[in-house]
Amino acid sequence: ALEIDTLIKNAREISGFKVVSKKVDLPQGVELKSMGDSLRDKLKSGVGVLASSNNGNISFVCVVTDDLIQSKNLHAGNIVKEIAKITGGSGGGRPHLATAGGKEISKLDEALNKLFELVK
Repeated sequence: ALEIDTLIKNAREISGFKVVSKKVDLPQGVELKSMGDSLRDKLKSGVGVLASSNNGNISFVCVVTDDLIQSKNLHAGNIVKEIAKITGGSGGGRPHLATAGGKEISKLDEALNKLFELVK
């Protein structure tokens, strides 16, 4: 929970909402998806992508708060698909929460930065 507060504090503001895009180290037994859920709850208004890498694979979760699904037509599934594509992966899901996988860890930073372009 501590890490999530820090992520939100350091979030970038774009068009009046918060954008978080970060690689995280998952504590033992914590799933990326549940971390995404907590981020979404605490963001109030924003978009977040969290990534973790494990055994040469990358996992992504993307969350979008309800207000932005409505007002900006943002869709977590579409966003995460674009981001994962950069790392040679794929994924998708619902407007408010979606997951994806990737392979090329060397491109992870580029993939995470893509979020800022996508939401502009």
